[in-house]
Amino acid sequence: MKVIKYACFSLLSLSILTACSMNRSEGGMNNQSMDNQSMTNTSTSKHPLVGKEASDFELKDMKGNTVKLSDYRGKKVYLKFWATWCGPCRQSMPELNKLVEEKDRDFEILTVMAPGMQGEKTEEEFVKWFAEQDYQSVPVLYNPDGSAFMNYQVRSIPTEVFIDSQGKIGHVQLGAISNEDAKKIIKELK
Repeated sequence: MKVIKYACFSLLSLSILTACSMNRSEGGMNNQSMDNQSMTNTSTSKHPLVGKEASDFELKDMKGNTVKLSDYRGKKVYLKFWATWCGPCRQSMPELNKLVEEKDRDFEILTVMAPGMQGEKTEEEFVKWFAEQDYQSVPVLYNPDGSAFMNYQVRSIPTEVFIDSQGKIGHVQLGAISNEDAKKIIKELK
């Protein structure tokens, strides 16, 4: 059983690395700016998880508090899986920060990253790195064993999962998404 889990996680990790490495140039990250057209990559209303119960998780936030997805039952949730080494992920975070800071939104926003896995920064490195970024309001949850990535079948990052107030997955977005498009998706959820 451990061998199967390891093999699945290895394939998942390879998929994630491949997806984000397409945005790297030999000299480092491709720093071209992204417009809304390029930020919205692939809609996935046909994703196998759409319509299914969102997998619960219990993860720690940056302050060490335990956060359970099930605690948000009754609310819509925008869940983003990302990594610090992923160019499109980093480019989309300042815009996501603006959405987090909107006072009148009727949904919760959570982001998940896997410290110390597949080239990701450790928790200690991440805290220092994050302190220098322009998106301090974005809530970050640590998933050091990658279990949430596996449960949500994350094959590329960023991946955004939109969960309705009844805890069902309403939409999965592969690739970065604009705030405007995210709001449209959330508005359509129950």
